[in-house]
Amino acid sequence: MSPGREGRSPVSSTRVVFLVLIPLVAGAILLFWGVGEPKVQALDTPESGIGPVSIPVYETIEASAGVSSEIRVGSFEAPERVPGYEVIEEKPADAKDAQAARILVDTPARGRADYVLIARDIKARYADYDAVSVEFTDTEDLLDYNGAALIFNTPEGAIYMGFIYGPPNTEGYYVRAAD
Repeated sequence: MSPGREGRSPVSSTRVVFLVLIPLVAGAILLFWGVGEPKVQALDTPESGIGPVSIPVYETIEASAGVSSEIRVGSFEAPERVPGYEVIEEKPADAKDAQAARILVDTPARGRADYVLIARDIKARYADYDAVSVEFTDTEDLLDYNGAALIFNTPEGAIYMGFIYGPPNTEGYYVRAAD
C-alpha cells in the first residue's frame, strides 16, 4: 500500500468512481440521444389557420342589422295546473339590447318539478319580454332562497342571460332548485 492511501479501503474508492462515472455516462446518453431528431412542439397549430370561432346559433337578417329578431324560443302556453305563487317584487333589468325583468316569487312549493310549472306560467305571462330571471322563496321561512329560473323568450334574451352562443335549449327556460 502507498503511504497516501492508508485508512481507505480499495472498495470505497471504486464506489466513488462508479458514483461519479454513472451520472456522467447517463447524462451523455440523454444529451446525444435526441441529436438529429426534429424538435417537438408542445402545441401544433392547425395548418388551416382557423382558430375558435363564435357562431351564433340563431341568426336572422333582422338580428344582424341590429333590429330585434322575430325568433321566439319555447312554448308560451301556460300549464293547466300550477302550484300557488305570488310575485312579491318585480324590477326592470338594465338591459341594453333586451327587455328584461327580475322577479321574486313567494311560493310554498318545493322542488324542481313545481318550479318548472311556475316558470312556464311566468313565461306565458311575460311573453313580451326577452328575458326574465326568477328567484323562488317562501316567506313562511323568512325569505329563504329555494331556487331560481332563467326564462329566455328570444335569442337576445338568452344572450342577455349569459348564454353567449344563444339559447341553451328549445324550452326557453332553465330551472334550478336549491339543495
